[in-house]
Amino acid sequence: GGGGTPTELVTNGGFESGSTGWTASSGVITTSSSEPAHAGSYKAWLDGYGTATTDTVSQNVTIPSATTSATLTFWLHVDTDETTTTKVYDTLTVQLQSSSGTVLKTLATYSNLNAASGYTQKSFDVSTYKGQTVKIYFKGVEDSEEQTSFVIDDVSLKSQ
Repeated sequence: GGGGTPTELVTNGGFESGSTGWTASSGVITTSSSEPAHAGSYKAWLDGYGTATTDTVSQNVTIPSATTSATLTFWLHVDTDETTTTKVYDTLTVQLQSSSGTVLKTLATYSNLNAASGYTQKSFDVSTYKGQTVKIYFKGVEDSEEQTSFVIDDVSLKSQ
């Protein structure tokens, strides 16, 4: 049938139950007040150390084969001490991978150049992957110079 209520496929998308549902690098899912959450207390805070760091957070979801639309959304805040307006030093890559880790699609790459106050919502159509189990995968890579923090909250994958 058509229409109906969208089904939320992400477990604990706001991270309020800590790491439940997620696989994350140590310390990524945090209530630290240094970077506020978009909502609630917890968020996933990747990088932000000012040293060479790779942080990841991921979750496997199965998109039903009967899905007509599937949309991945999340809120992102980028905070940096880099002063450049032209050079990328630190990156956040957002991918869909197979459950075994093969990259299906790189949805977006953000960097220190995307730094801004507050959160912005990002949205991606992932309905191509219906009938598959996919891994929502965020990878933050920071160089050894100034810190860049990639803060992610309220991750959602709704299918209809």
